Amino acid sequence: MAAKGGKSTAGATSAPAQVSLFDSEPAIGLDNFLPLKILATARLVERRLVKALQGDHGIALPEWLVLSALIEAGEGSVRDLGARTGLDAVAISRAAMRLTDRKLLKKTENRQDRRLVVLKATKAGRDLAGEIGHKLGPLEGEIFKGLGASDRIRLASLLAALQTRDGA
Repeated sequence: MAAKGGKSTAGATSAPAQVSLFDSEPAIGLDNFLPLKILATARLVERRLVKALQGDHGIALPEWLVLSALIEAGEGSVRDLGARTGLDAVAISRAAMRLTDRKLLKKTENRQDRRLVVLKATKAGRDLAGEIGHKLGPLEGEIFKGLGASDRIRLASLLAALQTRDGA
């Protein structure tokens, strides 16, 4: 079995195998660990979104995700919204309940299966989502200021590739 550095345990030399991109560094420091950089950036962006949504519109991020997904789809169930929003069923149900209480969503029974609930945005919900959309465009521009269009396209492509690979 080859030990690090290309030498076998028996003393013979073999071609060095690259274990990771960080092999030339003695240890992966927090500053160089790409998954942590991605996580920190995601948290920064999430904080900016939450502040804009909560401060200007009194709506939480999960509520906005559910409302937006329903507007795009027309209607849907809690199960339908999971993959679209990245939220679990409990978070979607809670968000839907708060949105229904605020009259931004309405719930109806599924005609084929009365146990299922169909969610649909109300006019007030669509109006609020439109207002939010007008404010989030400039926020996106502010967050990614300094990145040109080609950089943004490349970043979106790289993130999509990571998400697709992991089944997210």
